[in-house]
Amino acid sequence: MTTRAFTTSFEVRFPEVDSYGVVWHGHYVLYFEVARNALCAAFGLTPADALAHGYKVPITKVGLNLKRSAVLDDRLEVSAVLEPSETAKLAMAYEIRRLPERTLLATGTTEQVILNPQGELLLTLPAPVKTLVKRVLAFQRGEAGEDPAKILPPLARRPLRGHRGQAG
Repeated sequence: MTTRAFTTSFEVRFPEVDSYGVVWHGHYVLYFEVARNALCAAFGLTPADALAHGYKVPITKVGLNLKRSAVLDDRLEVSAVLEPSETAKLAMAYEIRRLPERTLLATGTTEQVILNPQGELLLTLPAPVKTLVKRVLAFQRGEAGEDPAKILPPLARRPLRGHRGQAG
């Protein structure tokens, strides 16, 4: 059975290239995050929503394999696949390709755990994350489309601690 990947695309921007004129290697991990955040939003649970409800989802492992370099103004496609897991973690695999030829530039993985509002490691996925995982895996199996319906109710945004806002 083929797994359907979630994809997003964008252009390489000037601040992402180094003095050699190629994308600095650390930005490929940022591109993974762009795809992961877009995937989560497309299935109803943005990182901002999770954080507003007290969940923290730190990265605990990153893997990156560079094949070819991207350069300024390249159009990149980043695909993300959520790996099914028996434990309370989110493991994803990624591919970064140059469009329109779809030349493979990099592959990689990330692993995340879930912390509750008190910062304690959760041993089972909380209900909102279970719903997200269920939606994503159904999409990947070809059983459903994207489902951006919010999993958690919106909360009023609070300013960051110590942030006074701008004078008006």
